[in-house]
Amino acid sequence: MSSVVLTILAGLLMLIGLVAVFVPIVPDLILIWLAALGYGLFVEWGTWGPWLFGGITALGLVGLLTELWVSGAGAKMRGASIWGVLGGLAAGLVGMVFFTPIGGLLGLLLGTFVVEYIRLGDAQRALDAMLGMGVGYGASFFVKLVLGVAMVVLWILWLVLP
Repeated sequence: MSSVVLTILAGLLMLIGLVAVFVPIVPDLILIWLAALGYGLFVEWGTWGPWLFGGITALGLVGLLTELWVSGAGAKMRGASIWGVLGGLAAGLVGMVFFTPIGGLLGLLLGTFVVEYIRLGDAQRALDAMLGMGVGYGASFFVKLVLGVAMVVLWILWLVLP
């Protein structure tokens, strides 16, 4: 394939990655990162490529960690304990591995609820913690979108710099 076709393909994958921020079935920042990696491997690294790819990698890692942190912060603001947050994250991971990303979201919410209900014995307070986890997870979409756009901007710089 020509470098022009590969560059267009990388750009389309990055666009899909940005849209995927809103569709939890498709990996988002990981897809953007993989497109940048593929561009570097199959088209060219150039002078600035390794540095800009390092920035893309750092932004992607921050995005993945922020998703976890913001979700947990939302739960903590609504009264969840660290055990509720960890329980939600663990159930979310299991749900994602076995039941797609939608299962991950459901596991995140239900895991938080179950752990807080067991801990407190109060369904309303457990529901508040679960809703806080959901609000935090929703807020993480904005953060991931901003970081995803920044990753794409670094890749565009990579295209235009010598």
